[in-house]
Amino acid sequence: MMSLVMFVTACTDKEAQLQDASLAHAQQWFALAGTGADGDENCHGLGLLKHPDVSCAQMLSFASRVDSASRQITGINTRDCFESVCGEFIELNFSGQDLAGNEVNEMLLLKRDDGRMKTYLYRSNLLLSELGGENPETPTEEKSPQQTAYDEVVARYPSLYSYPPCYGIRPSSSNLVGELMQRDNMNVAAVEQQAQQCGATFCLALVGNKIATLCPPSN
Repeated sequence: MMSLVMFVTACTDKEAQLQDASLAHAQQWFALAGTGADGDENCHGLGLLKHPDVSCAQMLSFASRVDSASRQITGINTRDCFESVCGEFIELNFSGQDLAGNEVNEMLLLKRDDGRMKTYLYRSNLLLSELGGENPETPTEEKSPQQTAYDEVVARYPSLYSYPPCYGIRPSSSNLVGELMQRDNMNVAAVEQQAQQCGATFCLALVGNKIATLCPPSN
C-alpha cells in the first residue's frame, strides 16, 4: 500500500473530505492495476474519449509496474477544468520507483460526477518514455484567452459542454449567428437552437469580452 505524506493546509472540511476521497480512490485504483485489470469500466469514459492515445488497459498496465510500497504522494490540486472539459477534477502527483528500482513520477487525474470518483487520466514518465506524450508534471500548456473564456462558459453552463471552441476560425459577418453574449449571461436556449440549425460546424468564439456563436461553412 502506498505511503501518504501528511499535508498541513488551511483547507475547509469539504476540501479535506475531497482529498480523503481522492486518495482512497487512488489506493483502490492502483491496487486494481496490480491485479491485472484492463477493462474500460475502470476509467472515466469521457477521459478515454478526449485522450484516445492511451487506453485504460495501458494506463492500468503502466501503473502496475510501479512498486506500490515506494509510491509517495507529492501533491494534491483541485481543478475546475481540464483542457476543454470543466467539472470537479482532482490531480494527484506521486513519486516512486518501478520494479527495477528506477525513479518514476506519476500524475493521476480524477473526475467526480454525482459524488462518484473515476480515473480520468493517468500519466507517468515510464509511460511517456515508451508511448510518448506530454510531461505528467505539466499536463496542460498556458491557456489562450479564448480557451480561458470557453472554460468559464462551460463551467457556468454545463449543457454547453458539447459545443467546441472555434479553433482557427475567424469570426465574421458571414459565420456569426445570433447576438454576442456576455460570458455570465448566456442565453442557453438560444445557443442550443442555433446549434441545431447549424449542425456539426457550430462552435463558440471570443470576440472582445463577449462570446460569439459561429456557424462556419463545412468543407
